[in-house]
Amino acid sequence: MEFTAPSLPAIVGLGTCLILTYLLVTRVMVVRHLQHIPGPPFAGWTILWLIRRQLGGRLALDLSEVSKKYGPISRVAPNWVIVSDPAEIRRIWNVRGPWYRGDWYDMFKMDQPIDTVLALKDNAAHNAHRAKLLPGYSGKDVENFHSVIDRRMADFVDLIDRKYLSTKDTFRPMDLSEKSQFMTMDIISDLAIGNCFNCLTEDRDVYGQIAFVTGSLGLLIAMAIVPSTLKLLQHPLVRALLPQDKVAGVNRMMAISQENAAKRYGPDRVVARDMLGSFVAHGLPHHSAWLETFSQIGAGTDTTATAIRMTLYHLMTNPDSYRKLQHEIDTGIKEGRISSPITDEESKHLPYLQAVIREGLRVWPPIVGLMPKVCATEKIVCGKRIPPGTNVCWDPISIMQNKEVFGEDARCFRPDRWLEETDAAKLKTMEQVQMLCFGTSSRWECLGKVIALSELNKIFVELLRRFDFSVVDPINPFKSWDASLSVQSDLWVRIEKRNVAGGGK
Repeated sequence: MEFTAPSLPAIVGLGTCLILTYLLVTRVMVVRHLQHIPGPPFAGWTILWLIRRQLGGRLALDLSEVSKKYGPISRVAPNWVIVSDPAEIRRIWNVRGPWYRGDWYDMFKMDQPIDTVLALKDNAAHNAHRAKLLPGYSGKDVENFHSVIDRRMADFVDLIDRKYLSTKDTFRPMDLSEKSQFMTMDIISDLAIGNCFNCLTEDRDVYGQIAFVTGSLGLLIAMAIVPSTLKLLQHPLVRALLPQDKVAGVNRMMAISQENAAKRYGPDRVVARDMLGSFVAHGLPHHSAWLETFSQIGAGTDTTATAIRMTLYHLMTNPDSYRKLQHEIDTGIKEGRISSPITDEESKHLPYLQAVIREGLRVWPPIVGLMPKVCATEKIVCGKRIPPGTNVCWDPISIMQNKEVFGEDARCFRPDRWLEETDAAKLKTMEQVQMLCFGTSSRWECLGKVIALSELNKIFVELLRRFDFSVVDPINPFKSWDASLSVQSDLWVRIEKRNVAGGGK
């Protein structure tokens, strides 16, 4: 029998069919990986569903809607699920559990050979590195920890007095979203490197770091969903195409971090009792020290600013809560229980203030990202089998608005719920779930929690003892963009001076 060699078109056609068959089979295998878990149909086939939600600016809301439709565990991508059961999230985030960080955290590598505490995925390495940072973050190694916060808040008060007070004849609106972040930037720069950036005194984003967070973070986190794309950022051509005004801010912040860290090493090193000094004292090498400084300045500003601006916004739009807090402050001042400025210890004895802080963090958690955790072995989550290597994320809104934990009005901002609850076990559960916004209690608990709570303990007292706030536009009060961090802008407020005895200068 004579053999006839196949023609070139036949070979190309056969090869194409084999490739398409391979791609189809592998895709079906990926889909079958989590086919037993419900979720949006399109999300089971491609990561694009999740990327689209990330870029859409309302990721947390979209995930919450998925949970409402599909239940406590839902598939949102071929290898991704979200969990809206707070008890399961607490179990997964357990300090001694088998779960570890997924590749999503590679976005915090910042194109550097050494991982920051935000990027470390190995649990043992993360725990060891975290131990070197904790004394600085806790304030134990930082000289005048609370007085630094007090000084920067005094700058905030002074800025309002100088430029943003309105009267019956004068209207001087202030963008609370911007100014609150100026304050948190000044606080963290002063605590971190002993060098305040003076955003408040100059009334501007001095180094452009805030512009980067609000302008570029959404795209970066969307790329983190497909970690291999992060390598594109290292290519010179891609870097040239990035918005230069945003990149310039990052470059300046890196330069400042490197410059300050360089002074702390070598024979003529500077010794200072700030957070950077603590890192050096506890054995952090030079490269790690400047990377951690850069990371903390970026991570410690917008999150706390969000908690401040959104808690104050909810107070302004809930007059009963606003009056109760202001009455507690005025009474505390008259009775000599509140100094000027208020101390951290004094604030802890103001029950309504503490209820307001808890409720503000619950209703609008500052970090609403995916925060995926992975396990090397098969696990059961919410009664479903989770294959090894699956990214298991949390649904922050559904968890923080869980009716079984917080009551039927869980969607409402109502600080009184924390004071009305008489069942000690129920109250403890409420507190445990609410504190998940800090990752408490897990090996990944936010290192900046002490700093953030110290700021929250003080700022509302220092503002409401002196001023009255109201929203300028109740119909469109602010703009919001959820890019794993909840970023707000254009929260314009009207501020009037209060005439209250003992209110402070």
